[in-house]
Amino acid sequence: MKTGKVVSILTAGILLVALLAGCGGGATTPTPTTSSASPTPSPTPSATEMQVAAVLYGVANEGTWEPAAYNAILDAQKKLNFKLNLSENTSTQDAEKIIRDWASRGVTAIWAHSSIYNEALIKVAGQFPNVYFIAEGGYAEDSPADPKPEAGPEKFPANVVMLGDTPGEGNFLAGYVAALASIKGAVGVLQPFESTGLNYYTNTFVQGAKLAKPDIKVQVVMVGDYVAPAETRTAIQSLAQQGFDMIFTQMDDNSSILECKAQGILCIPMYMDKHDLDPETVLTSVVFNWFVPLYDALAAVKDNTFATYRETNFFRPLSVKDNGLYLGQWGTKATDEIKNAAEDVKAKIISGEIKVLADYEKKTY
Repeated sequence: MKTGKVVSILTAGILLVALLAGCGGGATTPTPTTSSASPTPSPTPSATEMQVAAVLYGVANEGTWEPAAYNAILDAQKKLNFKLNLSENTSTQDAEKIIRDWASRGVTAIWAHSSIYNEALIKVAGQFPNVYFIAEGGYAEDSPADPKPEAGPEKFPANVVMLGDTPGEGNFLAGYVAALASIKGAVGVLQPFESTGLNYYTNTFVQGAKLAKPDIKVQVVMVGDYVAPAETRTAIQSLAQQGFDMIFTQMDDNSSILECKAQGILCIPMYMDKHDLDPETVLTSVVFNWFVPLYDALAAVKDNTFATYRETNFFRPLSVKDNGLYLGQWGTKATDEIKNAAEDVKAKIISGEIKVLADYEKKTY
């Protein structure tokens, strides 16, 4: 999102461990991991060896946000055959040091998976012109009808490209099918806290819901953090008691799904496919397929075509057009009518018949 993962996902403590069973992101290839203190020492790569460092705000195999990214880079590693280095729990205060340490060790490329690292990334990238950097960012707030990147190539050194945290089209699709699946015509949205980026997440979902059912009832609950199991469960209990039978959750753990199951209502989570956790509760998921833009950027690094690639792909948004965004596996409650409607809306987004607005205002629906 525009502001990145600002609030630490570690605050949930021991409660988080029990809730995260079933999350993806397990490593299939051994990779050095670090705390935010400093990267694990690794030998200076040879001239022909490609090394990539991924800098994560959270933990690669906890929650949903980071595993979605980690799985993507593991998939890219299988195809491009590079050595993967990993820094986890990287705070904003330590970001510049961590990124600089990896660059000074001679890695080929660094992916900093949060826009909160961009200021640090710009500083380091300018000092290491022979290392390639992949940043993250969103859309500018002043172009809702024709979304454009929040920062252009002129603001970054020539060895940087940006992947777009732009799930609007996927959220729009989720909103559309959520409204169709809601028998009571009432959809709840769990938003971690109020920010322009998260408002964009919510507003694009509601755009889709309103297209399907203009009179759909929507209530947005600000939970307070990305991981807040007790508050999440309380919010869903309250919504269920008020007659809401569908929840769209932006939370970074499984507590929304678990409580929706307990309440006998449906849930659509974000970031990765959570179908297997509970197919009867998860209608579908908004999947961030980071592999699509990440692979192309790293392939350009490996093929020594980065400068050419950057000319047309400095900002590569997540989009349904190239499968960078998609709805995950359908749950048991998804009818053929819902599935067919989703395909129809997706086709209209791709053709341009449906425009998804990048709306950053906090709204009361």
